[in-house]
This record gives sequence, C-alpha cells and structure tokens, in this order.
Amino acid sequence: MEKKRWGHRVLRKLLNYIPHSCLTITSSWLWLRYYPAITPATQCFTLWNQAADDCPDYQQWVDQHSLQTLNDWRLLQQKAYHWQSPPKISIVTPVHNTQPEVLYECIISVRAQAYPYWQLILVDDGSSNLATHNLLNSAVCKDPRIKVCFCRQSQGISKATNLAIEKSTGDYVVFLDHDDRLSLDALFLIAEQIQRQPDVDIVYSDRDMISQKGQRYMHLFKPGWSPETLLSGNYIFHLMCYRRSLLNQLQGYRSELDGSQDYDLILRAIETQPQVRHIQKVLYHWRQYQGSVSLDSGAKDYAFKAGVFALNQALQRRGIAGAASEIKSLWRGNYQLDLVGPELNEIEVITLDAATANNTYTDSINQALQQAETETPYIALISEALTPVTDNALCHLAAWLKMDSVGLASGSIITDDSVIDYVGATYKKDAELLLPYQGHSIGEVGYMAITRLVRNISVPHPYCVLIRRDLWKQLNGLNSNYQGYYALLDFALRALAINWRCVSVPQAQFINTGHDVLAHYPEQDKQLFFQQWQGWLEQGDPYYNKNLNRESQDKLYYLA
Repeated sequence: MEKKRWGHRVLRKLLNYIPHSCLTITSSWLWLRYYPAITPATQCFTLWNQAADDCPDYQQWVDQHSLQTLNDWRLLQQKAYHWQSPPKISIVTPVHNTQPEVLYECIISVRAQAYPYWQLILVDDGSSNLATHNLLNSAVCKDPRIKVCFCRQSQGISKATNLAIEKSTGDYVVFLDHDDRLSLDALFLIAEQIQRQPDVDIVYSDRDMISQKGQRYMHLFKPGWSPETLLSGNYIFHLMCYRRSLLNQLQGYRSELDGSQDYDLILRAIETQPQVRHIQKVLYHWRQYQGSVSLDSGAKDYAFKAGVFALNQALQRRGIAGAASEIKSLWRGNYQLDLVGPELNEIEVITLDAATANNTYTDSINQALQQAETETPYIALISEALTPVTDNALCHLAAWLKMDSVGLASGSIITDDSVIDYVGATYKKDAELLLPYQGHSIGEVGYMAITRLVRNISVPHPYCVLIRRDLWKQLNGLNSNYQGYYALLDFALRALAINWRCVSVPQAQFINTGHDVLAHYPEQDKQLFFQQWQGWLEQGDPYYNKNLNRESQDKLYYLA
C-alpha cells in the first residue's frame, strides 16, 4: 500500500490530470476519449528548461526554442488530435537497476508528451535493486500505453532492447535510455516529420546533456545526414527513430556489439540506402552522472572497443580495404580509417598557378583535361603553393573516392607556422566563404572535432581537391560561365544535387607556402553563384546546423 501511495504522490509532481475536451480522435485511439488526459505540470517547463549557470547563451537559446508554457503544449496536442492518420510511435527502454528518481523522470518525460499516440515498452533486465522494481510497479507506470516486462536474469542491453521492440506495435520505434529524458515536443516533431514524408526510414534530432545538478548544457547541434561522418563516430546518437520494417530487416541489435549497439545498427542501416531526416532541435537530454559514459568515457571501455569492431565489420561488408582504430588524442568514440588508396599513376594532377589563376581557373582546368592523352580514374587540382606533408597525401584523398557516392575530397591546409588555413568551409547567405577555425593553432580540435575527423562538407577547397573522373564527365566539367574558383564551388553543389558527396580528410595534410589562394576571385563569379544557388544558400548548408552562427568568421560553431 505504501508503495502505491508513493507512486501516486510522486506522480502529481510533474503531471496534472484533466478531463478530455471534445476532440477529433482517430478511430483506433477512441479509448483516449475515456482516459484522463495527462498534461505536464509547471515544473516541467521551468526546471526542465533550465540551463547551467555558466551557459547564459544556451539559456537564451532554450528560452527561444523550447516549449515554455502549457498553452504551447496544448496547441501541439490539438494539432495531433486532428491528423487523419497519425503514426503510432513505440518508445523502447531497457531498465537495469536504475535510480528511481532518474527512471521516474524518464518515464514522466514520455507520459507528458504533447503527442498522444505513443506506446512505452519498459523491459527490466534482471534488476536486483528493489527500488527500481517498486517504481516499475507503481502508479507512474499505470497508463494503458505503458507495458512493463520483467526478465529474471540480465540478458544485456541488446537482447533487452530487442525484446522491447518485439513487444511493441508502433509504426516507428524510438530508443530512450532509462536515465535520459525526452523534450515534451519530441514525439510530436517526429510524427510531424513522418506526416510530411511518409516514406522516411530514420529520423534523428539534436541533443544536449543534463548535469549532475539537473541543468541542461553541452548542446550538440548536428549536421544533416552525413554517411562518411558516421565512419568517424556515431554523431547522430540520441534521438533516434527507426521505421519498424527497417528494424525488422536489420534484425535489431546484435549482442556481440553491446556497448556500441546503436553505432553498429546505424552502420548497417546506411547500407540499405534509407530515407533520413534530421530535426534541427534539441529533443533529447542525455543525463550525466558518476559511472556514465557521458561523464567518464573510461567507465565502459568495452563500448569503444565494440565501436572499432563494428566499424571494421562495416568495411568488410562494403568491400573497402582498410582498418579502423580509435583516435587516441581525442575523447573516446572518435575513429579514423586507414584506407588502401590507389596508385599515384591513377591520379591526374593539374598544378594550378595560384598567383595568376584568378580569372583563368575554369579555362585552364577544362582545357588541361580536354587535352589529356590518358584518362585516369581521379583528377587532382592542386595549387603550386601547397606542399603535401606526406608522400601519400594524394593517394590518401583518392582512397575516399573509392567509397560509393563520394565524388570529391579535400585535404586540410596549414601554414608553415602551424596555423589552420582550411578544414572544410561553409557559406554566408550572400555566398561569401566562411572557414571554420582558420587562423587557430593546429592543436585546436573544434566543435565535434571537425579539425581532426573525416566528415562530409559542401565546400571543397578549389586548390586542394580530388575529383572522380566519372563525376567530372557526368557534370560536363566546370561551368565556363565562371572564370575563377567559384566554378569548382558550383561543381560541388551540382554534384551534391545528384547525390554525390564531398569529404574533408584532415589526415591528408598540405602546407601553404604562398599567399591566401582564396582571397581573390572575380566579383561577377560570386554574383552568378549567388543567383544560381540563392535558394540553397537561404536554406543553409546541410552540413552546418541552422542553430549555429554563420554570419561571422570568428563566431562559427557558436550559437546563432
């Protein structure tokens, strides 16, 4: 009896019960008319939207972009009730000896969702903690949309999650760890994405962390769908939503990859050519506590070894010659590939005169390739002012062009006094180039370790780029309406428009012994580029999150 009283008493802290108003409810969910509607208490909008004391800029962002009032919450709920065919979303959560206060908050974050058409499957994986069992048997879980399963013995996270998936019946499946929390609009925004694009297979969002004081901090505003970035680590981890049929096709998690089961799953999912959408909002809050990977990466060393194993298996499945390893100089979970590249004689190198190529860039390259006596698989456009740090730098770049759908690759450029010159780039809305961490020491790791990790980019370096010849032919070379290097930037976006990707490869390093080769270009080229790509520029670089500043060179990867 005391356990039940405790459950009801605790439940009233963060949830209110109100009668349903007359709403249009889809026939398969008519029972919701007779079930007391659950609304979040004020505490959910105050405490859960509180950023850490030393993060005033993030607090401002949270205040502008998170649900702030019950009225805002109700507006989303009303929209969902009037959808004709709302998707049913199953949330799967394996539980093991979770602290009751933490598990309680996790469950409440689901019950307080603005979107009502969900199902929560909690699988207790052999917990020995009586408090965990008490919470799972309490009023907190007394919702017809919640199903609790108990395993007598621990099976491990993969098997417990697979059991939860098996017990679920939703059209889509969301993964939620037992100690984390969803934003109150998370399921609504996922369902809205599915409503807009019914053929979507995977939806992911941005995330932040919950400190040991219960405050939000360390936001992670992710790039759009980036298959090659995923080969450097699981950047899309939390929040993840999969179509059920895709999970069935992949046969769920694999127990031998426990610890990196999510990474293994997405690496296998890539190989099915899924339809993926990214919601550029923080919908998941990853809790930090003593013993968790979020606080102490050494707490689960086996997880990162499993990550290397998953990555090496992915290379084998795809027939890519090479090996994966952790990057020891970075925090855990960041990987690099040592790929077997082509021979140097498979690369046609066109050396560009940086001092005079301002107005002759396009013509000189097009003519050189038209007059070539042989056709190698790869084309290199390299400034004479650049000196490769290693003899195999070009081959290292070309190795990435052997990946399916990778058409361009750029190396990193540093100055002779060990300062970053280029590690990928993005654009302002007016088409001006912005170069992250240009002028910083080469020791600068950068946001999401972009200066060290191979990643997808939209802006290759026009004077340090390798191109697949079959892509060059497909696009008929550079557009002769351009004179200078904006022709290559136009080429890269035309390639991206037909699903050819570009990568930045920091390990292929070049030293710039001359002047800034990107400082000068014909102004009419920039104007032409802006006219042709204005819509794309307004929408924003898919590999640079819209929540991040792109108006100032010095404020890149700061909050907008």
